[in-house]
Amino acid sequence: MGTMNYASATEPIELDDRLLAHVRTVALTKLRRGESFALTIPEREKTSATLWINASIPLRFDVSDEVALDRELLTAMMAEASSSRGLDLTGPVLSDELPRAPRLRAMSA
Repeated sequence: MGTMNYASATEPIELDDRLLAHVRTVALTKLRRGESFALTIPEREKTSATLWINASIPLRFDVSDEVALDRELLTAMMAEASSSRGLDLTGPVLSDELPRAPRLRAMSA
């Protein structure tokens, strides 16, 4: 299991290493191009959260470097991330790839 830390969330988002490696590649490619996008992730109890991925929002990935990337999956994920809906990990293609993530909680100042 890899983790993604988003903004000021107190708990990291846990995702399968394979899926997270693909999300990392999509996010870094889009951000390098100066493109923001929505990322929808599943949470506990049949709910989801949508995160806005933008270069001004801190984002950290901790994932195994030994994961082989699947070109077809990357192509599909890039196309979805470029759509008006953004990259939806709760959709039928990707939802089986990951367990429910913990609910996001922001740190108080």
